[in-house]
Amino acid sequence: MLKKPRRLRPGAHIAVLAISGPSDSQRIETAAARLRTRGFEVTVAGNVAERAHLYLAGDDDLRLVEINEAFAAGYYDAFLFARGGYGAMRILERIDYAAIARDPRPVIGFSDLTALHQALAATVGVASFHGPMLNSDFVDGLSPEIDRWFWAMLAGQAPLVHRFERSQVIAEGSAESIAFGGCLSLTNDLIGTPYDFWIPDGIWFWEDIGESTYRLDRMLTHLRLSGRFDRLQGVIVGKLKDCGPEPDQLDWLLHDIFGAMGIPVVRDFPFGHHGDNLLMPIGARIRLDTRRGAMTVVEPVVS
Repeated sequence: MLKKPRRLRPGAHIAVLAISGPSDSQRIETAAARLRTRGFEVTVAGNVAERAHLYLAGDDDLRLVEINEAFAAGYYDAFLFARGGYGAMRILERIDYAAIARDPRPVIGFSDLTALHQALAATVGVASFHGPMLNSDFVDGLSPEIDRWFWAMLAGQAPLVHRFERSQVIAEGSAESIAFGGCLSLTNDLIGTPYDFWIPDGIWFWEDIGESTYRLDRMLTHLRLSGRFDRLQGVIVGKLKDCGPEPDQLDWLLHDIFGAMGIPVVRDFPFGHHGDNLLMPIGARIRLDTRRGAMTVVEPVVS
């Protein structure tokens, strides 16, 4: 069982970090201002708009200093991220995981931040959250339902129920287990590293962007051949942005890979690169029931 981060309280101090790609500073400040209107204190890392080698928010040492100083600072109550892209993997072996293990606080992000989520779980057993980031979700705004879900989960409310449609069901069933997951390509990239994290009998959620059907097929088949699917209790597929590109082909692949596994499998959950990102807890117990059309977070995910 992963350690729960502490509850996010009103007026908390949020750090906005950039350990992957660079962002437009105006977008980040606009998003930060929205968080401040909710009563939070927000500090934005100084490297969010830095550019190193075109695709990094500053060189490795700079990005590392920003996250390690933030994790070590006791006055930050939660950690959000400017954006994904690429770069988190480059600094994984030098992050101060002990600092966050001493005082677990919510770490929230998606896409390239999957690398950090897996590293936190694999190295020090700390739970975190696949969810919204500033450069996309918070600057564009969350829908009322997803906004309520976000703040309710971080406040420790439970149970929380997200409903889905019959059209989203790939395979019928019900299961209750620990949720884990993230970006499919990052999960594959970390296999064989110290940051490879998988819960054999958990409920796995995943999403991705810009992958052709055959590439999704190859990554999923890799996981299947490695035995990762043997004991899974359920699968939740997020929004696959710009993947396919043919909808019928993608639909065939999901049914072919998951349809006969004998576990509940659903698709098109509102998390991933489409924006308006549903917060998904990593390391929390959830229930997935296709008959009721519900995913339920059954207990508080923060302490």
